[in-house]
Amino acid sequence: MNANDDYRHDDHDEDDYRYDEDGCRHDEDDRRHDDFAAADAVDETDDADEEEDVLDLGLAAFYEEMDERSCREFDEAVERDRRRAERARIEDMRAVDRMQRGARRRALPSYDGDIPLAVRDESLHYHVQLCFEHEYTDAYIRNLVMQICRTICAAVEVMRARQTGSSLAKYVRPECIRRIETMRSVLEGNPDQLPAPALRLRYAPVMPRLVHAMMLNEQTLEISIHITLGATPHCGNMRLVRHGSRWVCDMIDLG
Repeated sequence: MNANDDYRHDDHDEDDYRYDEDGCRHDEDDRRHDDFAAADAVDETDDADEEEDVLDLGLAAFYEEMDERSCREFDEAVERDRRRAERARIEDMRAVDRMQRGARRRALPSYDGDIPLAVRDESLHYHVQLCFEHEYTDAYIRNLVMQICRTICAAVEVMRARQTGSSLAKYVRPECIRRIETMRSVLEGNPDQLPAPALRLRYAPVMPRLVHAMMLNEQTLEISIHITLGATPHCGNMRLVRHGSRWVCDMIDLG
């Protein structure tokens, strides 16, 4: 080694060295070595943290201790659970799809129309709304509305003692007929003590104007009906229930 080599070896600034707690001097190479060692220690710590994040229930060791038959039964049980979970997932997806299709389903059917009355330029408007999916013909709904109008008009005539209660027997329940006849007895009692609206009810012609019905199911129909007695409007409610092939009124209320 010559003097030049000694010069190159010692050609360092004082800043290239650091001193530890014991006063020993270390150069830049020693510093880099220490940095690499510290980085390796950090990596080992991160690996340990990742291993701690894994939930170890001891199944791996338990599985290794099982014999071949037990391992096979264990694998079959796991596979059954996986298939069961997959079937459950498919059923959930189908249920969601059915709900989505139901949300996109078309509006429930309804029927609107007008029926001419015997009076010139007068007609009855009706609206029948279904609360379920079903298809009725327009003629069927139209005939049902006409039955409703005939029933309400006949009930008014029974109250005014122009018809007997037996005329309602085909389409009205007996308990409803008894209530209508009770109203008739009130109107017949003492006409001088009746208020003017009740007197008009006795003599004015009755005419249906509007029928608004809601079919709750294939067996129940609820109706709101608007009629006029002379020039006085009145509203009434009815409920029809299906018996065989006929619709029968089991509730009637005339205001």
